[in-house]
Amino acid sequence: MTTSPLDVSDGDPRLLPGYRRTFGAGHLTLGLGFPLRTRADQGDGSDLTEQIEVARAAEAGGFSALYARDIPLRVPSFGDVGQIYDPWVFLTYVAAHTSRIALGTAAVVLPVRHPLHVAKSAASLDRLSGGRFLLGVASGDRPEEFRAFGLEQGRRGESFRENLTVMTHALTTEMRGIRWSGGWMHSADVVPKPTASTVPVIMTGSCQQSISYLAAHGHGWLTYPRDFDVQRRTVARWREVVAQSRETESDDDEVFSPFAPFAQSLQIDLADDPDEAASPISFGFRIGHRRLVEHLTDLRGIGVNHVLLGLAASRRPIRDVVAEFVDHVVPHFPALAP
Repeated sequence: MTTSPLDVSDGDPRLLPGYRRTFGAGHLTLGLGFPLRTRADQGDGSDLTEQIEVARAAEAGGFSALYARDIPLRVPSFGDVGQIYDPWVFLTYVAAHTSRIALGTAAVVLPVRHPLHVAKSAASLDRLSGGRFLLGVASGDRPEEFRAFGLEQGRRGESFRENLTVMTHALTTEMRGIRWSGGWMHSADVVPKPTASTVPVIMTGSCQQSISYLAAHGHGWLTYPRDFDVQRRTVARWREVVAQSRETESDDDEVFSPFAPFAQSLQIDLADDPDEAASPISFGFRIGHRRLVEHLTDLRGIGVNHVLLGLAASRRPIRDVVAEFVDHVVPHFPALAP
């Protein structure tokens, strides 16, 4: 599949190592979100030595993916600093210190970034990581960021569509011009090109779009936790729409067509008692590991393929929490590739 970084490939991005490690029909895998710290830990997650040590433990322990958020500005009203380091630079650093685990953005805020810069950064990270990159994209939700970049938040859905179109064009073509509201690329090209025909694009949240749009333009959907019955219906609807959007596709590997993964986030405060029942926290639960395995098994049963775990709310140190996951939870939901 590997080609010159100056040439467009015809390879299927769903066959790349990061995608195949993370997504498969009938399977559920687990990811972790940076910064890898809990409220029991000291510091703000900026200690790179600690972050890499925990990331390597997650990789060795069978987690499928690690994710960095795209948060351009510190906004105190949102309650946390979030991702301190630029996600492109940070994930490149993580890629250099890991070897197998998928690396994703959750998610790049397309309306506040130039689409040609996103294309170049995404293809570069794809190349430098050996095809482990998953490009999560979103429309954004922080009013302060839209004002700071001189954009209208109310137009973010339209901006998302336009920027995604330009980014995709830049990744998948050679020396073909394109004109859009923000510019005109003529007699020029974006390099490197991705390892495959494009990078795997994971729609994150609603992106201010219809579910049909998400299915038609992405290689998967990362959404939010919902009431179990509501999530079951949401998964069923996703499967229906994906099947409709893939009707004209031709793919020899039925595992990947018409399959497109359904993923969700989940915040966890891991209890000391492995049998502690779930009690709600924001976007998740306080729960013991045995009960969590039961819940994740139920999610797999309704068709959820991947869960991005947030551990910031946990009351125990991150190393202890990750070690307990590796020993008692991840073996039930291991990564799909070495």
